[in-house]
Amino acid sequence: MRIARPAPAVVDLGLHARVLSVVRVTGPEDSPAVVIHTLQGRVARQGHFQLEEWKPGGQVDTSGRTAYLAIDVAEWSFTSPRNRDGEVEPQARVRLLTRIARTPEGPWAEPYETGALVEGSESASDASRARPADLLLESTLRSVDDLLRALAPRPRVEEVELDVDSPLVRPGATAATRGEFEDARASFEEVHSRHPELPAAAYDLGLVMEALGHWEEAEALYTDAVSKKPDDRLYRDALDSVRARLHTSASGFPP
Repeated sequence: MRIARPAPAVVDLGLHARVLSVVRVTGPEDSPAVVIHTLQGRVARQGHFQLEEWKPGGQVDTSGRTAYLAIDVAEWSFTSPRNRDGEVEPQARVRLLTRIARTPEGPWAEPYETGALVEGSESASDASRARPADLLLESTLRSVDDLLRALAPRPRVEEVELDVDSPLVRPGATAATRGEFEDARASFEEVHSRHPELPAAAYDLGLVMEALGHWEEAEALYTDAVSKKPDDRLYRDALDSVRARLHTSASGFPP
């Protein structure tokens, strides 16, 4: 029997982040201004985040609702190569490296890269007339959209195996596979309370708690299951997975 639980996000800002605070944008020419302007428009259109520019000396939000961003425009180029027929094919390429932190001072995550290549033929009927500014803006739009898709929470799930070797946990497992997580939780909690020696009860309850978003409780339950059955790969994989979400802070922005 299997149950769906949230899968790790590409860039995980946690459950409560709703504000993107831009600490700095660096890059050549007028690229920082274009990126900021594009972010403002795309965030407003997306509707999930609020966007603000960090002001030195401002109050730091440590509640988890704010993610602080530093963006480096690593590539900002316009070229006009000719094809085999000798026709000009203008191209613009933008590449953004975005780092995230819980405070404006860091520590900063490893950069998340987004980028786009836009050819003049995609934006103008006459490719030779495509202006550099127009193509660079289009490339920036695509790069920013990719970034916001990575940051925004998505209903991503993965299927994992329940342990149903014991008949005691099967009623809860049946409810869980139907998506009735609160009923499954109540059933598993009762079994776990009455039979604390049963590792399957701790593990299955951990899966339900994780599916409900209670990652800390899930970690404790998986740890309990592993302590009783240390060689079980199912239990260890679950514990490693939830710990990766809770404790992987090398990036500077754990979930």
